[in-house]
Amino acid sequence: MSHEPLPLGEPDVWPTRLTKLLDEHREVFLNWEVAPDRVGAPFWDTAIMAVAEALSRYSITGWHCTRLTDAEIGQIIASGKQLPDGAMLRRRIEALVLANLLPGDVAGRLQTVNQADDSNRAGMLWFCFFPPRLAGEHGIGRFFRYWGGEALYNLHEDDAATSQLLRAIGTPCLVEADVPVSALKSAVGLAIKLVRRDLIRRGDSTEEPSEHEDRCIQPLAATCIRRVIRGGDPEFATLTGGHAWLRPPDTVQRGMAAD
Repeated sequence: MSHEPLPLGEPDVWPTRLTKLLDEHREVFLNWEVAPDRVGAPFWDTAIMAVAEALSRYSITGWHCTRLTDAEIGQIIASGKQLPDGAMLRRRIEALVLANLLPGDVAGRLQTVNQADDSNRAGMLWFCFFPPRLAGEHGIGRFFRYWGGEALYNLHEDDAATSQLLRAIGTPCLVEADVPVSALKSAVGLAIKLVRRDLIRRGDSTEEPSEHEDRCIQPLAATCIRRVIRGGDPEFATLTGGHAWLRPPDTVQRGMAAD
């Protein structure tokens, strides 16, 4: 099933069917943002669910911040992005050993000491649906510094040996994808941010955040992958702002021969 692209950052060109729905519930949404005592929660629930359901026909462009090897980049472009879990991490680590990028003894430790099967990580791909630079170095910097993702580096970042190895593998990357809204954990959070963007467009004020990040809980087919932008590419610097960080991500891929 194909999904119609929805440019989140360009509310002036949103589809008419969507803007009409926002018009229909505008008073409820505005009051909920600036004077919630004027509207009952059931009315807001009904209105926001209507927007969430309407969003299911669309896809939105997002960026997944990570560090990948050349082989992994090629696989994503050819086959899409799969959902992470412990089994997937173990396969990725085994591939590093076969490619002579990681010693076997260290690989065994990484396969054992990780959080890849934790309930708040397994089966979820995080995307920011705004230029990643807005998250700043504090928000996204570590994703680019360590191979394997947060589920791995969380338990190895302070280990002098494994931390150094994870920093030496792969290249910082942005996986740019058109993510179907129906593949998100829930469309309600996106609907809320969409409403706020619409209110701002109309000149109404809200102090609540309008930028959206979310969990994708379905694998993304290769047709959803727009491109993989590598560190060192001028557009990577533009999208992340990494060139101005205190600790810019290392863009040099260094192999580590196995013993």
